[in-house]
Amino acid sequence: MIDAEKGPWKYLVMWLRFYYAIHFLKSGINFAVFGVIPDFSKAGAVGPYLAEMNNIGFYPFIKYLEIVLGSMLLLNIFVPLALAVMAGIAFQIAYLNLFISPHPRQLFTGTQELLLCGLLILAYGKSYSGLLVAAAKPRFLWSR
Repeated sequence: MIDAEKGPWKYLVMWLRFYYAIHFLKSGINFAVFGVIPDFSKAGAVGPYLAEMNNIGFYPFIKYLEIVLGSMLLLNIFVPLALAVMAGIAFQIAYLNLFISPHPRQLFTGTQELLLCGLLILAYGKSYSGLLVAAAKPRFLWSR
């Protein structure tokens, strides 16, 4: 069996985690610090959706969340939790970029999101093993 904590795999997982963290941090900081908002009119069919996300405040919320999640990955804090939340963002980006607005740049971005998030979730897969219970019983976090 391949062990993600040994040999070259450890460094590959670390590099993927850093790359994905910096990717999220760059996106969030560009919005939060520099006020960069993409021109949604050039986003094709996705444009009106993104404009409305911005109008109701969901787009800014996601951008600030990207800063928090990217920091969690970079600092190696609650990485499985961060990846679980990032998966929702990654799937939305991938869906919009691969199926709604399949521009060549978006095809790369959508694929990149799925690959990075998917590979990291696989690397931290043992952390999710408790979620894969067919008949789970309720247990409080503080229960043994």
